[in-house]
Amino acid sequence: MNLGRRFDIGAGIFVFLIILLTLYLTLNFLTTILLSVVLVFLLKPLYALFFRLTKRKQISSFLSIMLVFILILSLILGITSALLVELSYLQSSGAISDVEIDKTINEIDAWSKSFIPAWLYNSIIEIALRYAQEISDIPIAFATWVFPILQRELTAFGSNLPILFAHLIVVVFFTYYLLIDGKVFIDQAVDLVPQEKQGIVRRFLDELYSIYHTLFTVYFSTSMLSGVMAAIGFSLLGIPYPFLMGVVVAVFTLLPLLGPPFVFIPIAVYYLIVGDLFRCLILLVFGTVVLMVIPENVIRPHLAMMSSRIHPILTLLAYTAPIFVIGIIGVIVGPTLYGFLLAVYRSINAERKGL
Repeated sequence: MNLGRRFDIGAGIFVFLIILLTLYLTLNFLTTILLSVVLVFLLKPLYALFFRLTKRKQISSFLSIMLVFILILSLILGITSALLVELSYLQSSGAISDVEIDKTINEIDAWSKSFIPAWLYNSIIEIALRYAQEISDIPIAFATWVFPILQRELTAFGSNLPILFAHLIVVVFFTYYLLIDGKVFIDQAVDLVPQEKQGIVRRFLDELYSIYHTLFTVYFSTSMLSGVMAAIGFSLLGIPYPFLMGVVVAVFTLLPLLGPPFVFIPIAVYYLIVGDLFRCLILLVFGTVVLMVIPENVIRPHLAMMSSRIHPILTLLAYTAPIFVIGIIGVIVGPTLYGFLLAVYRSINAERKGL
């Protein structure tokens, strides 16, 4: 082996070790980088709109990120204001006082005595008292179990605030520069690949872009549109805080196992309890047709026409399974990894078939 060959092998091993060390040092920011990639796909339509108006990449990227920041800040302020208003109302009205609770209990008791036979009423009371005695220690045990967990999590959150802030800064800068120069970075990376392998690499990148567009852009856009339609419908129906409820619908639409029914059905049940049957029925029809049928059968297929077709089972698995392993961050990591593997499979399959 000549000296030049030995040098190439030694240099290759050295560079490989440096790459491993760099990956190790960047390990804690891996999910942050993945989040930036997801945000790029989510912000790309907005970035394209601003770019058509300004013709400047830097300004378009900055405006896209700032708009998202303003929306999130407005949402936090809206939720906080709504909670403060409702708590203040409950406190001033005395609806949660002992007197009101006793009054409600007496009214229920009087209603029960007038409609239920005495023997059945006494049996129910006897059973209820026995079970109440048996489960009286459950709230204390639950509080003893929950409060230390809440205290630990709040303490950990407070101590991790500087780290979370650092992650936030990295996400913002990564997203900003990926929106501006992401395509340039990819083209430069492909140029480093041997000439005979560039074809399959570009095929893989095309598949990856199409899959991520479906998993992120189409999926999140459908959820956001569902939230907008929910906010408009709730406003027309006179439901309190329609904007916040629309945001809740958008968030639940992102979760495959939940969806809009976990929002509009409890609201409909509330109006049924208070005797507003008409609003209850209208809300059920609106939720079923506008928040479920139209998004899944009209909006999502229309948005996905120019992107990759992905089986619903894979989408469900990608967004759900990782949550049970790594928590809520699985919503970001899961689709990223599943989409990557699907792109690899499709690229290799297409290469073998000579497509």
